[in-house]
Amino acid sequence: MLALVDTFFEKIYPMPSFAFLHPATTKRRCRDGERHKVLSLALCAITALYSARGTEEACRWVEEAEQYIWRHLESPTIPRLQALLLIIHYFMESGRFQRAFMLIAIAARSAAAMRLNHERQDLDHISKEVRRRIVWSLKITERYFSVGLPEFELCPFESIYLQLPSSEEEFSDAVHPGDHGSYSLHVRLENVRRDIMKLTRGVALCEQPYPLLTKLINDFELGLSEISSVSGVVELRPDRIANMLGNPWLPRRVLVQISWHQSHCDLFRLLLHGYPEAAPTVVLDAIDPEYASEAERQCLRHSTGIIEILTSLNQQSTSRLLLEFDIAICAYHATRLLLFISRFGKTRDRPSPEFASSRADLCLTALKRFYGSSALVGPIIREMQRSVRIFSNHGGAPTCPPSPNANNPVRGNPENQLSSAAKARQRLAIHSLLRQAEFSDGDDDDEQITSTGQGHPEDSSVSHTTHSSSHNNQSTQDEYRTDHDPDYENHLENYPDQQIQCPGDSGLSPSMSDQTENLQFPFSLWFGQYDQDWLYSNPSA
Repeated sequence: MLALVDTFFEKIYPMPSFAFLHPATTKRRCRDGERHKVLSLALCAITALYSARGTEEACRWVEEAEQYIWRHLESPTIPRLQALLLIIHYFMESGRFQRAFMLIAIAARSAAAMRLNHERQDLDHISKEVRRRIVWSLKITERYFSVGLPEFELCPFESIYLQLPSSEEEFSDAVHPGDHGSYSLHVRLENVRRDIMKLTRGVALCEQPYPLLTKLINDFELGLSEISSVSGVVELRPDRIANMLGNPWLPRRVLVQISWHQSHCDLFRLLLHGYPEAAPTVVLDAIDPEYASEAERQCLRHSTGIIEILTSLNQQSTSRLLLEFDIAICAYHATRLLLFISRFGKTRDRPSPEFASSRADLCLTALKRFYGSSALVGPIIREMQRSVRIFSNHGGAPTCPPSPNANNPVRGNPENQLSSAAKARQRLAIHSLLRQAEFSDGDDDDEQITSTGQGHPEDSSVSHTTHSSSHNNQSTQDEYRTDHDPDYENHLENYPDQQIQCPGDSGLSPSMSDQTENLQFPFSLWFGQYDQDWLYSNPSA
């Protein structure tokens, strides 16, 4: 098992979601045996899962670790919380999204109970930094579920009174230099993207012009420029990537650069008329046309930048790298933007359909290589393949697809139970793990709930099910997609305008670009409908 511990810090630890363990301290604890057995079990389980070694043993390890957490639920400690975070990642990566979603709430409550969101001046540097990193990594992981919706937010930035993570050189005495504070920079960009997402959700509900929008966009752009200048964000050209091959911090550097580009995409796509995440027409009609054209050019520049970085990394790396889930999310949104601008862009320098399609294919190739077996990224890859296929097949005279509700209603469509404002605000992207969890709307009886295998970890009905869960989840998704795609593939719901007060400030609450297309799952109260009409017909027509 100690070999798996070494592999973890060599391959997995560079991802910010896992950077909450101090290498020397954790290795010492794992050698202690029984005293910190739960941490050792969880760490070895996630390593075995990522490295595809001893997956059956990994199932037993993670089950034993989880049962230990439940037995000591009322007495959280730092090692137990670290083990719980690893267990959550195990369930996320193996496709057990419902269980991961519930457990992350326990992790957040444990962190709050131990007051990890506050600095402790009486502790040594390593102990203080471990506490900070637990909270920041929990925040990064939480946003894969919460997607900017306050009702699902567990660790609001407003409640975190901590310094940003220190550099790897200061924290772990890293042998390899080159981190350059990437973890800290990623947290800052997460905050910015969360705020932009809040702005996007708020503006989506406006039914009158919003004159402050351009000022807010300019303020965000200025903030991103300051982050770039102060933190020294260096463009990752192919030669820089080649020079960093073999450096364990390359995945972090790639993540930061891609996240910086995605921040700009999230911001300027607000002004792309007809794009799913754009502001309403009544707001866009009041925007200066030249300003909107510049926004389109910015979207093109930054989406292309994301694809070029990922493509260059794929072409130059000789071994498969483990990359943060967020990189796949950014690649997905960059591809959507590029395809949209190619078809409906209004500037003279918009890319040709051939160029856009070729770049989307390159991006897909990279994702398949780096995330080929990931239950997290599988839906993203399938969605991108569908988008590229539709884009290629409808390059000529576009036609509008049928409405899904007209021919194939799903379970009475509980979406109708929500107001239009709620539906517009709570639409979830294909990469949202809350969406992939497929939670019941509350009408199922106890027998149906029990049959899902999501009971208490010590219940005999769920023992030894972890290994097969991701396979069963995948089979269910494929079966549903085969049955329902013909009618659901391309529908865009036009939400009625709702009178609200447009946001005048950018309060903190987690960010992530999240409204999107093609549901491959049944409707839930949290789900929005398919919105791929932009691949078919001109939104300005």
